Amino acid sequence: MWLVAVSVVAMTAFTIAWVAGFGDQNVPDNTYRTTPAAFQQQVDEFTQKYLGDDGKVHVPPGEDAYLMAQRYGFTPELVLEAGNEYTIWMSSRDVLHGFSLIGDNLNLNLEIVPEHALALTLKAEKAGTYLVICNEYCGLQHHLMRGHIIVEE
Repeated sequence: MWLVAVSVVAMTAFTIAWVAGFGDQNVPDNTYRTTPAAFQQQVDEFTQKYLGDDGKVHVPPGEDAYLMAQRYGFTPELVLEAGNEYTIWMSSRDVLHGFSLIGDNLNLNLEIVPEHALALTLKAEKAGTYLVICNEYCGLQHHLMRGHIIVEE
């Protein structure tokens, strides 16, 4: 029994030390309550301000970005500059959605909750198109829910 207790204490201490010292975790720590209508208004104002001729939203470095999840997509499509850090605010219009960003060795996996906005800090180093998928079942066409974040040089 003492061996089990010592092992549990040692593994707990190792995990805490690893996360504190080596884990580059990107957990959202900035959230607030909102309504879908109020957040949609922020998304619309942000989109109008930075909408490009290509139909995508080009976010200047240092500016916060806004992203709405709803059945069955993410809007707007964001264009970021490589090597710059961005804060992306997200919320859901309808039900619980997942946000999984794939690309450039990033492994981000979040839940987007209605009536709450959360901030994700993102710094993509490489140019490319990053796939965003919903990984929380949100309805019959959940498997089609995709989006993209484009990173340019």
